[in-house]
Amino acid sequence: MNTRNPLLSIALVAFLLPGCNGPVKEETTPLKIDMDFSGTSTDWAGGYADYAPDTQPDDVIVETRRLPEPFAGNGLYTSGTNRSDDLFIYIKKKFPGFLPNHDYLLNFSVTFLTDAPAGCVGVGGPPGESVTLKAGATPIEPLTILVDGEYRMNIDKGEQVNSGKDAIALGDIAGTNTDCDRPVFESKTLASSTLLKATSDAGGSMWLMFGIDSGFEAASEIYYQSATVAASPANLVINHDD
Repeated sequence: MNTRNPLLSIALVAFLLPGCNGPVKEETTPLKIDMDFSGTSTDWAGGYADYAPDTQPDDVIVETRRLPEPFAGNGLYTSGTNRSDDLFIYIKKKFPGFLPNHDYLLNFSVTFLTDAPAGCVGVGGPPGESVTLKAGATPIEPLTILVDGEYRMNIDKGEQVNSGKDAIALGDIAGTNTDCDRPVFESKTLASSTLLKATSDAGGSMWLMFGIDSGFEAASEIYYQSATVAASPANLVINHDD
């Protein structure tokens, strides 16, 4: 899928101790990545995992769509039916601009449209509380692989409401609507409550990933509108020789 690239702004400010040999600490401001999904197309790739051959969904969609009324513009739409009490639908993209082979502490914020009502267990579609939005970052491409007869991620995203080493749970997709028979789309923003530690690759790039992890046998859908990632280098020390 082709789309405009999101705005990537990088600010690095160095402070070097004069007349000093040996290690010198470098002060930096966070690397900030702003992602806008309102374009007419996108270069984010999509995928899904957490299913067996006999429970593989046949209706997973990852594509740019017009936002439902009364919202204007476009969003990156993802949807699919959970047939096994477990389904993860994700989007991913590789971003440059990081220090090579370096640890970062990442903070995420994601804004999306959801029509999942709150408090509707066992009624109609999946209750919003049973679908968790996750954000992740890895030096390797997140992929769906076959493990012991089931299709799983090659990274540790955690299971359903739980975070993993490579991804954190931001919260559920439930909206404020409690009328289970009349779903209504509304915009919701979820942000990190804890930082995720991730490592860049040798070329100074990192894969970013977002996804919905469903724990309820029904269809789920969201429209990604925007996202922001702030990445601070962890324990940055460089060698400086006069």
